[in-house]
Amino acid sequence: MRTLRAVGLALVGTALLAGSLTAGSQWLRDRDATSEVKGTTDTVPRDEVARSISGHLSLPVIPKGPRSVDCVRDLRAVKGARTRCTAHYLRGTDREMTVRVVRVRGGEITYVHDEPHR
Repeated sequence: MRTLRAVGLALVGTALLAGSLTAGSQWLRDRDATSEVKGTTDTVPRDEVARSISGHLSLPVIPKGPRSVDCVRDLRAVKGARTRCTAHYLRGTDREMTVRVVRVRGGEITYVHDEPHR
């Protein structure tokens, strides 16, 4: 009976670990965000884009993401519009990336970022 219980606990632990790894990798793969467009300028402010990217580059439980992200300009509400952003990590490493608008719908835009360049 004890052996059966130990095997059951091992299986449950393995399933939980696999589920956590799958969720973590999915979190890192999801690189799109939707934001409301600022009405007067038809853009999403660069600070909001930077906050969104910073959240995408961090895991929900293990905060190993960048200490900050900076974007060079606001993101225009035009499909295909781009801006460059830089993720700043604790060890002094900076990673460049491109943010691109993939959809404009009403007062919202959806944008994605590529993998940070090394």
